[in-house]
Amino acid sequence: MATHESFFQRYQSDEPQALARKIEEDYQELASTRATGDDLMQLRCLSSLGSRLTIAGQEDLAAPLLEQALALSRQLNEKQLEVATLLHLATAQQYLGRRNLAQDLFQEALDKARAYEQPEYADFILHHRGRCFVEQGKLTEARACFEQALLLRKQKGNQRGIVATQSALDALQSMEELLEQ
Repeated sequence: MATHESFFQRYQSDEPQALARKIEEDYQELASTRATGDDLMQLRCLSSLGSRLTIAGQEDLAAPLLEQALALSRQLNEKQLEVATLLHLATAQQYLGRRNLAQDLFQEALDKARAYEQPEYADFILHHRGRCFVEQGKLTEARACFEQALLLRKQKGNQRGIVATQSALDALQSMEELLEQ
């Protein structure tokens, strides 16, 4: 398993206690939706809970929930949630140290986003994929992902995303300069 130090610009919640409360609420809501048999709400709960667990550093708990969400999204033909869940599952696998599997899932997420005409996720997928490439030592591929993500984020006017991706590009530039020495 990878250590936290081996992650490139991993997102950390600035409110871990609030995140922990949300996770507890998500578990309760998931139990409730399973009891009522509402598959769509269960899918949303699984995806949200899996994403939050990954942010909290509990990707070992997140991955199986996200796999359930992915299967359910396909069963229900919920294309937008399928793309989002692929992104979340890829990120969880990345943090579990399964970066090749993560890359396959990131690529599948990109392919599905295009096929399903869900372009709003492309910048997120590219940004996360770029970080995974950095962790694999594939800096050229990482730069290409970050540059594409930055372009999309500028087109969307997503200032927070622009700052995050520019920060990743700046850090990547520093890494490349160190390697050239």
